[in-house]
Amino acid sequence: MNKMLVIAVGAAVLGFGSVALAQFESHPHLMAAHEKIEAAVQELRTANDGKKEYGGHRDRAEALLIQAQGEIKAAAEFANSHH
Repeated sequence: MNKMLVIAVGAAVLGFGSVALAQFESHPHLMAAHEKIEAAVQELRTANDGKKEYGGHRDRAEALLIQAQGEIKAAAEFANSHH
């Protein structure tokens, strides 16, 4: 997995944090899912201690989790605009 892609996606998620509360205000379950994914991403980053090789699978898992966060954000945005 291209590490620059992971870094770019990670930066996008950091920007997401400031607006997350407003988007999820009436969606506590989506917010909980987002927070659990964030915890999983942090665990994966901790696992990347430079001492172990994961064949790119750790990086891919991180990217997929970040993609899932984007889908959760989109779900909240959709719900907010259709209610």
